[in-house]
Amino acid sequence: MKEWIQAIGSGQSPLRNLTYEEAVQAAGVMASGESTDAQCAAFLIALCMKGEVHEELAAFVDVFRSHAKRYQAFKDSLVCAGPSEGRHSLPLTLPVSLLLASVGFPQVLQGGDALPPKQGISMTTMLESFGVELDLPTKAWETILFHTHIGFIRTEHLCPPMGRLKQVREQIGLRTIMNTVEQVLNPVSASNAIIGVHQKKGMEALVPISVRSGFQNSYLIQGIDGSEDLPISQNSVIRIVTPWGDESLLIEPQKFGFQSAPLIPLELEEQLVILQRIIAGDDSPELKRERDHIIFNAGLRLKWFDKVGSYEEGFQLADSLLRRREAQKVLTRWVEQTNRYKDFLHRKDESSSEQTG
Repeated sequence: MKEWIQAIGSGQSPLRNLTYEEAVQAAGVMASGESTDAQCAAFLIALCMKGEVHEELAAFVDVFRSHAKRYQAFKDSLVCAGPSEGRHSLPLTLPVSLLLASVGFPQVLQGGDALPPKQGISMTTMLESFGVELDLPTKAWETILFHTHIGFIRTEHLCPPMGRLKQVREQIGLRTIMNTVEQVLNPVSASNAIIGVHQKKGMEALVPISVRSGFQNSYLIQGIDGSEDLPISQNSVIRIVTPWGDESLLIEPQKFGFQSAPLIPLELEEQLVILQRIIAGDDSPELKRERDHIIFNAGLRLKWFDKVGSYEEGFQLADSLLRRREAQKVLTRWVEQTNRYKDFLHRKDESSSEQTG
């Protein structure tokens, strides 16, 4: 590992980029656990300061994808890859994903515990607070996704080498190449992805990488808290990437009648209460800002992924689904089925222990 650290972080000018082959070797040493935490930290910091190039990012994606667990292919699903740092405002992508799942569009969420530098509330924490059991065997997870059309995968379970690097990334306290790598692991060989980025530079890096990861339709969004959630208080420019090219698209919420102040930071308990009320069909005036954000983002995704014919139809459908409590129905089934599998596995373990005794 020392030679790769010296190559990109020796202090010499100009700094040298690694070739694809060299970066594969460096990533391989990190993924296999042959390098120490100190060496991993030094390499990631040096690469961050230098700025990774396409060959280096492609190598890391290829290596860590090769170490990731492969699930049954759900090609028509949508992978939602949010910020590694978690969120401080309402995680719109959760109720939006529940709404899309309610019309039979499989949604795959992934992530781990929130990391620095901003360290907000992770999707893991949010789902556990709702009662979703996240630690399930692969086959059980696949079965539940098939029946409920929604699933969540912990990054460290999906790719154990990423889990081993968690402590290093926490101690570094910086966004590194690993933030991008974990967003494009694509565990279910999905054709569709919506990926949140913090900076336009990260968006540019993802343009070729998203295709390399097997996505046929990728929407790259510099959203709220660096997430895949678009605000309705301002216009946004997103990137749409396919194997045939990419294009920019201006999203103008006011054009569709959406006007709102920005979402504000909230504590976990506040987020849970608001989400519970909205997915339960509550359309009280004090929830209009958050509810409109959910309808807007759900309507966009319904149109982007060809579930409706127009944006207006998407917004109307999202509003109708909320009023009919379809998101709540999906969440209830998700909680019940994941916990049923957990109980079944627990009884099975107890039975095996008694037989062994």
